[in-house]
Amino acid sequence: MPDGMATGGITQLDEDVLTEILLRLPSKSVLRARAVSKQWRHIATRPCFVAAYSVRRPPEIIVFYELDQDANPVPDNKTTNGKYRQAVGAINFAAQEEDLVRRPIVHCPAGTLQLHAFCDGLLLFCRGDERLFIFIPATRQVTFLPSLPITSPRASVRPVGFYRHRASGEYRVLCHVEQIHYILSAGAGAGEPQRLADSIAFPTFPGVALHGSLHWLICPEKSSDPDRMVAFDTVLDKFRRMAPPLVPAAGSSDYRAPHLFEMHGMLAASAVRDVPHMDVWVLQDYNRESWAWHLRITIPQVRRMFGPPFTATALGVLEGNVLVVQYGGLVIFYHMDGERKLHVLDMRTADISALCQGIYRESLVSLTLAPP
Repeated sequence: MPDGMATGGITQLDEDVLTEILLRLPSKSVLRARAVSKQWRHIATRPCFVAAYSVRRPPEIIVFYELDQDANPVPDNKTTNGKYRQAVGAINFAAQEEDLVRRPIVHCPAGTLQLHAFCDGLLLFCRGDERLFIFIPATRQVTFLPSLPITSPRASVRPVGFYRHRASGEYRVLCHVEQIHYILSAGAGAGEPQRLADSIAFPTFPGVALHGSLHWLICPEKSSDPDRMVAFDTVLDKFRRMAPPLVPAAGSSDYRAPHLFEMHGMLAASAVRDVPHMDVWVLQDYNRESWAWHLRITIPQVRRMFGPPFTATALGVLEGNVLVVQYGGLVIFYHMDGERKLHVLDMRTADISALCQGIYRESLVSLTLAPP
């Protein structure tokens, strides 16, 4: 037996070497490694390790698809007779069209769960009784959020923001119920829902979290005040208006579907032209709210599967300055430096019913569990 093995072997590795090895392992292996020794657990649970692990995970897109009664994806030639289970999974952006392997996340009876948003690898769901909970796929942890007061049977809970509160380290959800906004905090020690004195009407989709604020670009058909931006300061818990990019009104003959996303630590916006072209703007100076046009790309003409007519949206940017765009079941990758299309991932298969906006990365973040 080699001397190294006799004196402890791999458990005696240099801490930097061990950290690098653990960062390369799948999440299940890292969770098992935490039980090997106190040293391994210390390394694999440090905040810096958890943050670095998430960055190292491959970028994925969240997909919704159907399973038959045997928990198999429903093929083209098979009918479910109305009996199926809905599933949420993730597909690696490096996948090939002929091999769209779904990494299962969760499945349940159809219509019982709704995915609203994700943040740092955590998924925000709502179950049928309007109860919100956070699910961590890697650890299978579930944290229920405090219930909200609902007085009308017609009212519903609408999460409009999911973010990490920098001062406390808590994960919080901004919700809209019966014209009132609430903040819900995750964890067993979380208090009652915090009702905000400040409230404002805007769309129900989740805002983009950046620079300590959530951001929404309001389309004219959603508001009586056209072409405006709203931000929510997560430190002060207050709403404010911001200058929007110079995008003509949605629904006009020029542009459609203005959409916010993050690009290299800056707030960015995309909008589609009928030609069809997509233009991208960036908020170059956040404090002065100064926008600048960035680039224009061409969207391929294909048979669509998801979404209203020609509502392509930018999901974000990958390593190598690659812009990811979603359009009707296609995920398109553009190299922004050369302004050229790299490749297209066609997800228009029979069992995939929808794609989630945004770039997802698995996480080992842990939350204190709260009872259901």
